[in-house]
Amino acid sequence: MRMLWFLMVGCVTVATPALGASGGMALADFQSAGRTRLMRADTDGDGRVSKAEWTARRQSAATAPKGDPARMFDRIDANRDGALDRGEIDGLLARRFARMDADHDGMLTAAERQASRGRVAD
Repeated sequence: MRMLWFLMVGCVTVATPALGASGGMALADFQSAGRTRLMRADTDGDGRVSKAEWTARRQSAATAPKGDPARMFDRIDANRDGALDRGEIDGLLARRFARMDADHDGMLTAAERQASRGRVAD
């Protein structure tokens, strides 16, 4: 029983982004967690998310995304090559982090993350 509890806690720890001493999440941790989540759309495994992959993932989401996924993709595809790479994803997440970090201390608290829920993404 003790081993089962340890394994369950270990899985939760691995799946949860690292929080700083203040209970906040730094930009690098936010980007890492977000990149992992967004790269799930990369169904062909080429390390980039195409417009078709992005649109399919957004349309199949449990909660309907706000706005047109294709238009959203076009706004964040900075180099206009038809795919999102790590740099573009990190840029998107950095902009989102900056908007969410209400006190501009470089850490996202649970309260800041909660306050940002429901806002339209990039």
